Amino acid sequence: MQTIYALGTGGLLPTGHDAPIVAQACRVWPYDESLALAAVAYAPPGQTAIGERALRLVIAMLDAQSSDVLAVHEREIGEDAAFALLEGGVLLDTARYDLAQGTRAFGVVLRSSAPGPSCPDGRFNDELTLYVREGRALRPVFASHMDFWTRVRGEPCSWARGQHLVTEEAAFTIGVERGRRHGFADLRVTADVARIETTDGDEDRLVRRRASRIVRYDGTRYDVDALENGFFWTQAPEDE
Repeated sequence: MQTIYALGTGGLLPTGHDAPIVAQACRVWPYDESLALAAVAYAPPGQTAIGERALRLVIAMLDAQSSDVLAVHEREIGEDAAFALLEGGVLLDTARYDLAQGTRAFGVVLRSSAPGPSCPDGRFNDELTLYVREGRALRPVFASHMDFWTRVRGEPCSWARGQHLVTEEAAFTIGVERGRRHGFADLRVTADVARIETTDGDEDRLVRRRASRIVRYDGTRYDVDALENGFFWTQAPEDE
């Protein structure tokens, strides 16, 4: 509550009950316990329909003792059929993202609670954004979804006797490499992939770690395009 009050008095959050907080996360940074991290999403006045709101997300670094705001980043989050934010949907990731000497990033994860379409070909969740501090600003340098699902073969919503359904789920993890580009360390993104094959209700699940991929900093951000365009997905078994 002290952090919320500090963000409100600093003009970063509306005060009172006109703009309710949708989701929030706050913790002392293990890397530097004199600092606190906060991520707060709120809905502007009059926007109450979940799945149709234009939310505002405030990410802040504060003095852990005084709650003075030291650095901040703000962004808009549009909800739709594929994304809706509820309580508990904002998380802080304080893993050791040491990108350069004296520069450690921290992450903010947005977890959607939207049901999504009833018969999708694919879906994604857990959008991770890494931020680094630059003076009074927090700058995003990496952004990618970390959880994926895709249909490889078959029709899950048009079930037929004898149909062979193949789907895959993938969870990404990030490791920091020794190589550097434009002053920032390379990142290795690895996917743990589960392939689920179902025939007449019988399910076989195979979990394996797919080959990882290096993403590099281009001077502004990490190039994650290959992660978002299906780089890790396999083909149907008979096509492999």
